[in-house]
Amino acid sequence: MSTSERTALSAEQLYGTWDLVRFVRLVDGEVIGDVLGPDPVGRISYQPDGRVTALLMQRERAWPTDGDFLQVDDATRGAAALGFVGYGGWFELAGDTVTHHLDISLYPEHPGTDLVRVARWEDGLLVLRTEERRTRSGRLLYDELSWRPLTR
Repeated sequence: MSTSERTALSAEQLYGTWDLVRFVRLVDGEVIGDVLGPDPVGRISYQPDGRVTALLMQRERAWPTDGDFLQVDDATRGAAALGFVGYGGWFELAGDTVTHHLDISLYPEHPGTDLVRVARWEDGLLVLRTEERRTRSGRLLYDELSWRPLTR
């Protein structure tokens, strides 16, 4: 497809596991930063049975060399969790909109909620854009996650 094209997708185009290439935050259409650092790690998997699973993380997270996750203090554990996103559920596709209906998540408030993404193809990548929201100053904020098919 062309450099950037918003078109309806088929579920078959989504099936499989995708590798995170980029996760950026935009304000008024301008990139203001990398959500999980400049080199994030992530996978999202869309299955033919309708399930979706996503695991994303900041590549370099501070951690004591001898630290066991269950043995370190709460502040250290909390800092590690801030650099990680994980959820699962089922998905549905309508045109160029993919809705993730969450039933499990790292964040306790997310099960039972929906994450709505607008999908497009850009330079061979699947780009998922989060719902737009307004900042306190009225600026338009959203995130974009770029994915490529995972290869071994």
